[in-house]
Amino acid sequence: MNIVVLVKQVPDSGAERRLREEDHTVDRAAGTNLINEMDDYAIEEALRLQEAHGGEVTVVTMGPEQALESIRKALSMGPDKA
Repeated sequence: MNIVVLVKQVPDSGAERRLREEDHTVDRAAGTNLINEMDDYAIEEALRLQEAHGGEVTVVTMGPEQALESIRKALSMGPDKA
């Protein structure tokens, strides 16, 4: 069994955020980003399922190059690959 967990990197809700002048969207490069809290829970649950039933856990994300930080954090939690 291969359990796939989708991971999204989001701006830290506790950090100060700025908007980009050109399009008034959140400037992700200026702030602290982290894994969406609900995705953290999904990774933990996938690891529990793996422990109970075997198989492997894979994390997947889509985003800018800085999203690799979230993949590294996710892999440090115990999944097999990304």
